Amino acid sequence: MAKKYRTGQFVKVKVTGIQPYGAFVKTPDNQEGLIHISEVMNDYVHDVNQFLSKGQIVKAKVLSVDKNGKLNLTLKDNEYFKNEERKRDRRSVLDQIKDTEKYGFESLRQKMPDWIETAKRRMK
Repeated sequence: MAKKYRTGQFVKVKVTGIQPYGAFVKTPDNQEGLIHISEVMNDYVHDVNQFLSKGQIVKAKVLSVDKNGKLNLTLKDNEYFKNEERKRDRRSVLDQIKDTEKYGFESLRQKMPDWIETAKRRMK
């Protein structure tokens, strides 16, 4: 008999597959679940593979359990991923420029609003 999971509970899960929209996971008792890409961290995540890999074990928080028992999970309350997010917030503007594929005035004009918003968040 499968263990009953409840909203707000933390559970260790193993990543069994990664798709562009999130990571499929299983609990030790083979209960399946999904960590949607929007639940990896508060910041924008372009590629789940930057944070998770198949076979990795992570501690996730249960957001909901559907009628079939599938888990909807988040990593936003996981301390490791919170620290990763803080590290990304502290990156310099030069590091962010290096991440872009093209350089020049047009790409700077496009990125400027993001940099201003990041600086405002740091000042709060």
